[in-house]
Amino acid sequence: MQPRTIVAAGKCSVRSEVASWSRASPTASRRHLSSPGDVPALCEFLHEASSHVAALGPDFAADRDRLDGLRQRLREERCHLAVLGQFKRGKSTLVNALLGKAVLPTAIVPLTSIPTFLRGGEELSARVLFDEGKPEERFAGPDAAALAEFLARFVTESANPRNRLGVRQVEATCPAPILEQGVALIDTPGIGSIFRHNTEATINFLPQCDAALFVVSADPPITEVEVEFLKLARRKLARLFFILNKADYLDEDERRTAVAFLQQVLCEQVGFASPPRVFCVSARQGLAARQRRDPAGWEQSGMAQIERQIVDFLLNEKREVLHGAVCRQASDVLAEVERRLRLTVRSLNMPLAELDERVRLFEKSLARIDEQQIVLLKRVDAEEHRLADSVKQRAEQWLPKSRRFFEEVVRECERQQGAQWSEEPTREAIAAAMPGFFERAFGEERRLCEEELRDALLPHRRRADELIAEVHRLVEKLFDVPFEPPREEISLARAELPYWRTHRWKFTSIGAIPDSWIDQLFPLRWRKARIRRRVLEQVEYLVTRNVGDLRYSMLENLKRSVREFREALTGSIARTMQTTRRALDSALGRRTKDAAALAPEIARLESAIAVVRHLREQADPRGRSAELAAPSTQDPGDDALGPA
Repeated sequence: MQPRTIVAAGKCSVRSEVASWSRASPTASRRHLSSPGDVPALCEFLHEASSHVAALGPDFAADRDRLDGLRQRLREERCHLAVLGQFKRGKSTLVNALLGKAVLPTAIVPLTSIPTFLRGGEELSARVLFDEGKPEERFAGPDAAALAEFLARFVTESANPRNRLGVRQVEATCPAPILEQGVALIDTPGIGSIFRHNTEATINFLPQCDAALFVVSADPPITEVEVEFLKLARRKLARLFFILNKADYLDEDERRTAVAFLQQVLCEQVGFASPPRVFCVSARQGLAARQRRDPAGWEQSGMAQIERQIVDFLLNEKREVLHGAVCRQASDVLAEVERRLRLTVRSLNMPLAELDERVRLFEKSLARIDEQQIVLLKRVDAEEHRLADSVKQRAEQWLPKSRRFFEEVVRECERQQGAQWSEEPTREAIAAAMPGFFERAFGEERRLCEEELRDALLPHRRRADELIAEVHRLVEKLFDVPFEPPREEISLARAELPYWRTHRWKFTSIGAIPDSWIDQLFPLRWRKARIRRRVLEQVEYLVTRNVGDLRYSMLENLKRSVREFREALTGSIARTMQTTRRALDSALGRRTKDAAALAPEIARLESAIAVVRHLREQADPRGRSAELAAPSTQDPGDDALGPA
C-alpha cells in the first residue's frame, strides 16, 4: 500500500482527510490490532504509521526511526526454548527430530559447557566464536551430516576437552519450519555428567530462556542429580515442560508406571503442587519419520504433540505479550508526534507578541531543567562508583571462600590416597572442581549485581521521567497542549561468561630432576609437606587469577549497563527538549507569513493531527489516546506567563 501523504496542500477538512486516508488504506479502517499475536498485521500497521510520520518532514525523522525499530524488533523476536536433561537422555536427538534432520552431533561422551543456538535460515550454516580474539570458524553447505561433524569438533568433550579451544559461543542456522516460525532452540550440556561445570553453566544460562523441555527416560528413572537440578531450574524458568523420551522401548503399562513415578517425584521432591503433564515420545522414531516425510510416523512418535501443544503455545503466548508491548510503545510514539503537531497549531493561532513571551519563558525554564539533569548525571556517576566498590568488596570475600574450598579438595585427596598421595591426581581434582565452583560464583554475583543495579538506578529513572514530565507540563501550561508520561523500563546488559583458567601450573625443580622423583628420597611426612606446599601454591595462583577474572567481568558488565542507562536517560530528556524546541522554532518561522497564508497551513496540520490520532486509536484502542482527542479551548490565562 502507498500511504497518502499527510502534508498534502490545500484546505482539506479533518473529516475528509481521515476519510480519504481510510479509502486509500482499506485495511486501515478495518484493522483491529488488539487481536493478540497478529504479527503480520502489526508489522504492516507500523510500516504505514512510519510512512505517514516520515511524510511530516525531517523534524519527525527520529519518530519514524522509533516506529521502524519497533517493527524490526517484532520481526526479529524469538522464543528461546532450551532442551535440558541428564547426559544420554536423548536431548540432541530430540532437537534433531524437531528440526527434521540430524544436524547436531550425538555421542556416547558428554558435550562441553557450550550451548548450541539454532535459528532459522535459508541454508545450513554454523559459526563458532572464540575468546581472546581468535578468528571465528564457519560452515556452510547442504549436508546435515557434514554440519554435525563440524559442530562435533567444538561441542563434544572428546574433541574439545574442558573447552581447551576457548569456544565462547556456537550458532547454527537451519531451514526448519519450527525455526522459521520464530523458535530458537538451545541444545544445552548434559547435567550431572562427570563434568560438574556443565551443570553450573546450564544453571547460569537458564534466565536467558523463555521456556525449557526437560528430557528424561525410563533407563534409568529420574535421578537425584536431576532432582537437585530441577529445584534450581524451577526458580529460573517461567515455563518448564517434561518429556519422557525413548518411550518406544516401553509397553503401555510400563509407560503409565514411568509417568506416574516421574510425577510423584516431581511433586514430593521437586515441589510441584500438582502433577505436571509428561509428554511420552520417541525422538529416534520422530527423526526417522521426519526424514522419510511420514506424517503418521511423526504423530505416532509423540513428537507432533510437542510441536502442537508446547511450541505453538509458547509462540502464541510470547507474541501476545510482545504484541501488546509494541502496540503501547507505538501509541506512545504517535502521542509524541500528535503533541508536537498540536503545539505547532497552538503557536500559529497565538498572537506573535504572546508567542514570543511564552517561548522566552519556555527557554528560561529549560535552562533550569538542564541544570537538574547535570545534577542527576552526577548522582548516577556516584552510584556507579558505589556499586563498583560493592563488587570489589564481594570479590575480595571470594578469595578466602575459594581458598577454603580448594584446600578442602586437597585434604580430601590426601585422605583418600593415604600413603600413596601424589601431586598429579590432586592437580586433576582441582582442575575438575574449579570451573564449576567459579561458574557458580559468577552466577551468584551476577544475580546480586543485577538486583543491586536495578534498585540503585530505579530512583534515577524516575527522576528522569519527572524531568521529562516537567517539560511536558511546561508546554501544557504555556501552550495548552496535554501530555502523557512515557512508558520505559531499565534494562541490564547481559554478561558474557568468562573463560575460567584451570591448568596454569608453575613447576619448581632442581636441575632437570622432577620434584616428584626427588620426593621419593624424603620420609613420608616430609614428602607430603613438599607436595602440599607446591599444590597450595598453585591453588593460590589459580584462585587469585579466577577471582580477578570474576571481579573484572562484573565491573565491565556494571560499566556497560550504567553507560547504556545513562545514554537512554540523557537521550530521552534531550529528545523531549529538542523536538519541542523545533516545533516552536517552526511555528515562529511560519508566523512571518500573513494570516491568509497561515490558514492552509493550520488546516493541513489539523488534518495531520486527525490522521495520527486515528493511528493511535488503532495501536492502543483501550489506551489513553482519547485524552488527546481534542485540544482544550480554554486559554491558559495570565497565570501561564508567570515563572514555571
